Amino acid sequence: RKSTDDLLFLIELAQPSRQPFIFRNLDANVINEGVEIGIDADIVDNDNFGWTLAANVGFNDNRVENLATSVRTGAISGQGLSGAYAQRIAEGEPLFAYFLRPFAGYNEAGESLYGEEGSTDAPQQFVGKSPLPTTNLGFTNNFYYGNFDLSIFFSGQLGQYVYNNTANAFFTIGSLAGGKNVTENVLGTGEGAINTPEVSTRFLENASFVRLQNLTIGYNFPTDGISFLSNLRLYFTGQNLLTFTEYSGQDPEVNVDKAIDDIPSFGIDYTAYPMARTYVFGLNVSF
Repeated sequence: RKSTDDLLFLIELAQPSRQPFIFRNLDANVINEGVEIGIDADIVDNDNFGWTLAANVGFNDNRVENLATSVRTGAISGQGLSGAYAQRIAEGEPLFAYFLRPFAGYNEAGESLYGEEGSTDAPQQFVGKSPLPTTNLGFTNNFYYGNFDLSIFFSGQLGQYVYNNTANAFFTIGSLAGGKNVTENVLGTGEGAINTPEVSTRFLENASFVRLQNLTIGYNFPTDGISFLSNLRLYFTGQNLLTFTEYSGQDPEVNVDKAIDDIPSFGIDYTAYPMARTYVFGLNVSF
């Protein structure tokens, strides 16, 4: 599968003018190439027990082509981070590619080091990471046993990265020195109390996940002999029940609007509210 889309940017006009802005197509393309595979199968099908399976997996490669300039986006918030950003849209890179300092630890004074040479003042660069997943997964199992039925749906995304702006802004040793709460992993890192938490791969995390998105279990009561009832079903549904991920934030499936000059960003976490976990009990009655 291959698709091509144009880049449409908002351009502010010099004032005074009749309109504050216009939309303009840039001479560039966004290329998506990939493969999607789906399987539907009846594993077991008899009078007392049944099991059906539906699964799909999609692989995607995204890149920008024919863009003569680069555009920054992904504003980073926090004390001392005014004007900081984490992403650029550029030729040959995926959309919203991360543009960061490669974090390389701390020196003896507890200052952050960046790049292969371990400099305290290294420029930002493309680090080969993207917030766009390379693989999307879906996996559904449906069962029935007598009058019981069970549906289990897993979804997942692999290969994407999230910039943890929350950690960048709040979870550093400087915050602890200022009497603020931090996460446990801040301790014992060697970071000095006056270290400046620059935008870097220190706060870039693998956000691959597999989520138990939906589970439904039901019981269909026999209605034989009840003339005014054709169906009576009691069920329970749970959504977002389990998430398997190494991301340290509250939810790996996050996207906070951190646009710069109305150029959208993607995959940045800044004090985002996590996806809700819900439980539903229901009764379906048909007459």
